[in-house]
Amino acid sequence: MSIYMSKYFKPLLIFSIAVLFLHCCKSSPPKPLTLEQLEGLCSDDKDLCWDKALEGECFGNSLKAQVLMRKCKCSCDAALHTRIQNCCRVVGRPEMKFCLPLCGYNTTVNELGSGLGLKCVSQLTTWAYCAADASDNTECCKSKGVSGECLSFCKGDVPTCDLQSIFSYQPCLMNMASIIACQTEHLHATPRYDPDWQAPCDWE
Repeated sequence: MSIYMSKYFKPLLIFSIAVLFLHCCKSSPPKPLTLEQLEGLCSDDKDLCWDKALEGECFGNSLKAQVLMRKCKCSCDAALHTRIQNCCRVVGRPEMKFCLPLCGYNTTVNELGSGLGLKCVSQLTTWAYCAADASDNTECCKSKGVSGECLSFCKGDVPTCDLQSIFSYQPCLMNMASIIACQTEHLHATPRYDPDWQAPCDWE
């Protein structure tokens, strides 16, 4: 190999390896929710429920969506869970995949306070971002009486870079039901989150 080629080959090789590494280690979304999955998870639901859930008609606060959420609760819950899980898989850090069980609209306070919850406390920013799905639901939260210090959750902008800031949000747990209601009511039929989004700060 000539000196000229050697001069440019090494940086190119390093760059190629870096790109390959990032491609391999980047979290990828799971396969979309399928009819077969819904049939297995929600066998008591009618065929109509499965079809509407797959078409994204459970999302939003339209009268149709509200009716579907009541009559097809299992299928709609599965669609909601798949939506937020997809986001967490895509934008979350690969090394924190073990925290995925806590990424959901139905995660309980007890689960957040569990051993896994304490290990995953750094993922609160990602969960909040994915729950909002790039929508600002501040006005909805205000109408439901969510306190001012908790409104950042309503637009998915919760920069938590240390334990002190995490603990400062503890009072917001009392508002979480209202926050989640606003987030799910304003979801669109297709995801709106940015797949290139990154948490605003890294934890050591």
